Amino acid sequence: MSDKEVPLDGGTMYAVDAGSEPLRPLGMQAWAVDAQRAQVVFAASHRVETFALAGGRGPDPYLVGLASGGWSRFEDFEGWAEPAADWSAVLDVAGDVLTVTSRDGVCFYEGGLNCPRAWRRTARRHGVFVALAGSITGPRDIAEAQLRGEMYALLCPVVLV
Repeated sequence: MSDKEVPLDGGTMYAVDAGSEPLRPLGMQAWAVDAQRAQVVFAASHRVETFALAGGRGPDPYLVGLASGGWSRFEDFEGWAEPAADWSAVLDVAGDVLTVTSRDGVCFYEGGLNCPRAWRRTARRHGVFVALAGSITGPRDIAEAQLRGEMYALLCPVVLV
């Protein structure tokens, strides 16, 4: 571990690895899902475990961050029926780079999306996409995460440039 001081950004989630540098921003992956309404599935590329003082597992910092950041549990359809206040996204079509900014102005995701033309048409027509995130490693984990109550959704405004 390094003794050097690491500046922390209050809007960023961090992973701690006892075998290397003490802090690094939590990476994110995204997948475009082509449906009646454009969807993007986000998954943290690292999982962070917390432990309670009395033993056992503590709260999942990623899920806590989603819940406190304006996301609603997936089954709370009314909670995410309207575009999320102050969230925004820009898709650079030529570079296929999606940038999603949280309501605090912090970059939630910036990276490739590999979205098909039909996804872009749907997103452009509606001006929003359904963002899904939770205790998952990829789109196939969504159903199980929903059953556990560990899946969140957000209706995110998007502009394609």
